[in-house]
Amino acid sequence: MPYSIGRVIECERGVFERDLNLRPFEVAHTLRDHPLLQLSALIELADAMASSAPSDVDYNQGVIETRENRSHRPPPTRDYAARLLHFINQADASVTLRHIERQDGYRQIMEALVLDALSLAGAGTNDLLRRIESFEAILLVTSPNRVTEYHVDSDCSWIFQVGGAKSIHLFDREDTSILPQEELERFYAVDRRAPRYKPQYESRANITTIAPGSGLHIPANTPHWLLNGPEVSISLNIVFHLRDAVHASLYRANHFLRKVGVTPSIPGQFPARDRAKAIASSLMMKLGRRLSSSNVPVPREAVMERRRIAALVAAR
Repeated sequence: MPYSIGRVIECERGVFERDLNLRPFEVAHTLRDHPLLQLSALIELADAMASSAPSDVDYNQGVIETRENRSHRPPPTRDYAARLLHFINQADASVTLRHIERQDGYRQIMEALVLDALSLAGAGTNDLLRRIESFEAILLVTSPNRVTEYHVDSDCSWIFQVGGAKSIHLFDREDTSILPQEELERFYAVDRRAPRYKPQYESRANITTIAPGSGLHIPANTPHWLLNGPEVSISLNIVFHLRDAVHASLYRANHFLRKVGVTPSIPGQFPARDRAKAIASSLMMKLGRRLSSSNVPVPREAVMERRRIAALVAAR
């Protein structure tokens, strides 16, 4: 599937320009029948990745305790997650294949989607590209009627539904009774599972159901959980990993201020103060990366892929 196959995403340009990374919006796509995205092909892909890229194959299985970050993980083996796909219909599980853009054939799928998304930005295409550090394509295959737990993502993404249907329960990221500042601060600073589901606010959810051929854009920091329909779900997620945004640095700074007894201002209230905190937080993060061997730079594959996409954008 070469990148020049034509438009893959269908979306009104005005909606894209107005709502990108601000509000969720629906899109349509043409990938529902793509042979590489059918379950039989994904079983082959997972089997291959279990040997060549085992760290990019993950799963959860068993009962989700409420809609929080709780799921049972049986003792892992090298190929357990891949083997789950062979009986995913009965497995009560979700299998995740990350960085499929590094696999033969799948890079072209991601590039087609990314180029379409960037083109929808119109005159802002190059500005949008400069804000993106890297791209990632993730496949999720999930058993019927399974819940994907409540969570928040730090990057904006698209879910393109290929098989089955799922309902996505989205909450307003500006509603601090649902997503308190303290939870976002902990999320960016120390605990990626800090946001907690609050069942008393479920009535505030905006529920969107996507089926094969449809999709949804989810902005960063948007709380959500998902419920599969009665069939196996196949979803392709395209993630724009944004460069260290001001809000991320601010939330980290506010977390550490709160730890020493200072009640920080909400991001956006005092722009000059925000800039100072963001600069200080970013400098601390950079220093920490230099001092800690556990901080891994952007992988070379991701850097090369971004350069390739930039070249394709320039050639259009």
